[in-house]
Amino acid sequence: MINHIITSTLLLLFLLLLSVCLEKRIDPRLKYALWLLAVVKLLIPLPAFETPMSILNLVDPAALERDSTDQRPDARSDTAAADPSLKQEAPDQQASSQKTLNQNTLDQQTGYEKTAAQKASFQRIPAILTALWLFGCLLCCGIFLWSAVRLRRWLRHGRVLMGNYKDRLSIYETDGLGTPCLIGVFAPAIYLDRANPFDREQLSLILAHEYTHFRHGDHIWAAVRCICVSVYWYNPIVWLAARRSAGDGELACDAGTLEHIGAQNPAPYARTLILAAQNLSQPAAARMTGFRTGAAGGMKEMKRRINLLKHKPRTRLVTLAATLALCGIIVGCTYGSAVGSDPDGIVTAPELTETAQKDMSITRTETETLPTAEINTELSTEHAGTESGTESSSPESMIYHGTALYTVPEPDYVCICIQPSVLREHQDYFYIPSGSAQSQLISLMERMKPDWQDDDDRSVVAKKGLKETGYQLYYKGCAYMVFEGGYLYATEVDEERGVMESLVRNEALCGLVQQLLSEDLGYEPVDITQIRDIVSAKLDVCSIFTGQKFYSQTITDRKTLALFEDWFSNASYISFGAGCGNENACLELTLSDGNVIRLSMAIDSCSNFGVNGVYYDYRPKTSWDNAEFYQYFDEIPFEY
Repeated sequence: MINHIITSTLLLLFLLLLSVCLEKRIDPRLKYALWLLAVVKLLIPLPAFETPMSILNLVDPAALERDSTDQRPDARSDTAAADPSLKQEAPDQQASSQKTLNQNTLDQQTGYEKTAAQKASFQRIPAILTALWLFGCLLCCGIFLWSAVRLRRWLRHGRVLMGNYKDRLSIYETDGLGTPCLIGVFAPAIYLDRANPFDREQLSLILAHEYTHFRHGDHIWAAVRCICVSVYWYNPIVWLAARRSAGDGELACDAGTLEHIGAQNPAPYARTLILAAQNLSQPAAARMTGFRTGAAGGMKEMKRRINLLKHKPRTRLVTLAATLALCGIIVGCTYGSAVGSDPDGIVTAPELTETAQKDMSITRTETETLPTAEINTELSTEHAGTESGTESSSPESMIYHGTALYTVPEPDYVCICIQPSVLREHQDYFYIPSGSAQSQLISLMERMKPDWQDDDDRSVVAKKGLKETGYQLYYKGCAYMVFEGGYLYATEVDEERGVMESLVRNEALCGLVQQLLSEDLGYEPVDITQIRDIVSAKLDVCSIFTGQKFYSQTITDRKTLALFEDWFSNASYISFGAGCGNENACLELTLSDGNVIRLSMAIDSCSNFGVNGVYYDYRPKTSWDNAEFYQYFDEIPFEY
C-alpha cells in the first residue's frame, strides 16, 4: 500500500508538472489525454513488473533489505566480515565486545514483556488506519452523491424542455444555474440559464461547446475524478490533480469545439465564454461535486483559456516525441516494481551459504508441479517439479509469509525448524534469522549449559507433562526440542554412559524465538478446542497415494463438518510428534467467525494431524484409520 502511494503520488506530480510545461507547446486534447495514465494507476490494479527504472528500487524498504548484507545468514555487517585480516581482535577487545553483547542481551531479555505489549498495540494500527480510510472514503462518496442528487432534483423541479441538439442531447432551461453546463452520467443533458442573454450565434457556440464535452465523455470523467478523490481523500496531490485535469478538460473542449465548428477566428467564441462566466458564482470544487461540466470557469481559469484561444498551440514533432519518451520513463518508474520482488510483494528467497549447498543434493521425483498456495494473502509455496533423477541447480526453499525457509540448517547459526500447516514438499523447513536477531540467538544459546543425565525413555519430559511448541532449534549439530514454559530438550550419545538427555529452561531464548516466528512468519500455536462451527473444509493432497498429482476438494455438508468438528477439537496430543507424511496433505477449515485453521493431515493409515508442528490423534476409537477421513472427499482418488 505504501509503495502504491509513493508511485501514484510521483506520477501525479509528474503529470502536474507536464501540464504546466506543455501549456503552450502541445495540443490541449493530447495533454488532457495524458491524465488517463493517472486514472489507470489510481483505479485499475494492473500486474506489476520488475524494472530497474522503478523508483521503488530507491525507497522500497524491502528492496533495501534485500540489498543489505544482513539478508543472507552468512553475511556480516561489520568490517571484520568484509576483511578476514580484521577478524582477530585483541583479548581485551574480545572481552569488552563480549561484555557489551551480554549487556545488550540482558537488556533485550528485560524488554520482552514490554515488546509483547507494544506488539499488541502495533497490530491494531493497520485496522485503525483501514477504518479511518474507509470512513473518509464513505464520507466523500456521500458528499458527492448527495450533491449530485440534490442538483438533479432541483433541476427537474423547474426545468423546461427547449428541444434536442443533434438528436442526441436534450436542452433544458432553468433559473439560477449560473452557467450553461452538461449534467448527468447515464442520461446527460444540456442545461441553460434563462438569465444568460445569448443571441443566436452565441447560443450555437455554447451548444457546440457542451456537445464537445459530450463527445469527449467529460460527464463520465467528472464522475471518475470524484471516485479518485474519494478513494484517495487523504492525499492532497490527488485533489490538486483532479482540479488541474478538470481545467485541462475545458482547454481540450475549447480546442475540439473550434475544430468542430470550423471557426478560423476564435474571438466570437472567446466573447461567448466571457459572457457565460459573468453570472458564475460557484467555486471549481463545488462545480466538480455535481458530476457536470460547464462552459465557464473562475477568473483565473478563464484567463488561461482566453490566452490559449489567442495563441493556439501547435504540436511539433520534436515536442511530441519528447513527451512520449518522458511518459514512457515515468510509466517505468511508477508502474513497475523493485527488482528482486514479485508482484505480490514477496521477496525472492536468498540462496543458502556455500556450506549448505555442499551438504545437500536435491532430487525430485514428482511428475507434476504443485500449484502455488497463498495463505492470508502473504503465503506462497514453490513446488518446481523436475524430471525424476535430475538434480536441482539451487538449494530447495519455500517462501512463507515473504520469508525464505530452507530444507537444511546452517551449522554455525541458530536455525529454527518449523512444520507449517500448508501443503509442502518436505516435513521440516528451517527459518534462519539474520542480523542482530541471529547475534542475540547465538549469545543466548552459548550461555546455555546442558544438564546431561542418563536417558530413561524421555522420563524428564514425561514427568513434567510438557507439551511441544511446534518448533525445534538447531545449533552446531545439536537439535533441541522446545516445550512450553521455555524448556529445551536434547539428547546425545556418550561412549561410556550411552544415550544422555538434557532438559534446560531458557525462557529468554524461547521468548525471542517465538517473537521472531510470530512477527516474521505468523507461526504461532493453535488451540484445537477453538475448532467450532465449521462452514467449509478444503482438502489439498499431492502424495504417492494420488500418483504424485495434485487434487483439491471443498465440502460444505453440515453433517460431515459437524463430524470433523467433533474429531479434531477433541483430538489427543501426541508426544514427540509424528512422521506420517503430514506434509503432503493440508485440510483448511473455515469457521463461521471467518477464522481459518489449517491441519497437516497424515497420508497413511495413521489417524493424526499436525497444527504448526504440534501433533494430535483424532480417531474416535482404536479400530479406525485414515480411510474413515479420506472417504468424505470422494472426488480425490486417494488409495493406499
